[in-house]
Amino acid sequence: MAQLDQQQIAPGVYWVDQTGSTQDLAVGAEHILKHGDVIATDNQTAGRGRLDRSWDTPAGTAAAMSLLVRPKIATHLMSTLTLVVADGLVRWFRELGVSAGVKWPNDVQGPDGKKLCGILAQWLPETQAVVIGIGTNLDFGQGPRLETAAALADYGVTMPAQDFVIAARKRLINAVDVFATSPDTKTLESTMSTLGQQVKAIMPDGNHVYGTAVGLGETGSLLIQGETLQEIFAADIVHLRPA
Repeated sequence: MAQLDQQQIAPGVYWVDQTGSTQDLAVGAEHILKHGDVIATDNQTAGRGRLDRSWDTPAGTAAAMSLLVRPKIATHLMSTLTLVVADGLVRWFRELGVSAGVKWPNDVQGPDGKKLCGILAQWLPETQAVVIGIGTNLDFGQGPRLETAAALADYGVTMPAQDFVIAARKRLINAVDVFATSPDTKTLESTMSTLGQQVKAIMPDGNHVYGTAVGLGETGSLLIQGETLQEIFAADIVHLRPA
């Protein structure tokens, strides 16, 4: 943490020039970090997504940040924080003119359905803290990219990584604190691009569930209406487009 103290770029924001994973740094410093503290970089070499998937982007193209929060909410609601953070980002992006949306359970998409952000929450029960990792594509420039990914610059928003992190932190602390005061997942539904879509849920056991995404359960689960109404707690979701 001593090194991080020397690179504090704003209150509660610690910047590292390069790291394997901001998430690992934040988890390792959990006993020192306060509610709302962030560790961030624009050069992350071994980021992680859901199901231990890698999250790697060329240096300088994205902001990787891990936000530690200690919300006063029930344990069974901790899993909702991924959606709370996604919702907070989408509301901000819409103010910036980007018609973004939340793809359940942990992505932010641009208006064309391309991935802008990936989010991963890790609960630390011993200290009642949650470390929320957020990777946001800022500007790919002329470099390589995936066809399924987009950056804020693609939609006309350019922002240096450090400025992005400082501004995002304020938004996300507020989003978490507001939700903790009144934890109602219905307030998150208006930013979700998944709702109203015909979807395929790829379950952890390999089975598929088809239907229309119609809402969120009280812990952030996804409600899918097919032949019956099913509540999905963990799955990869594919938005099915008309043939």
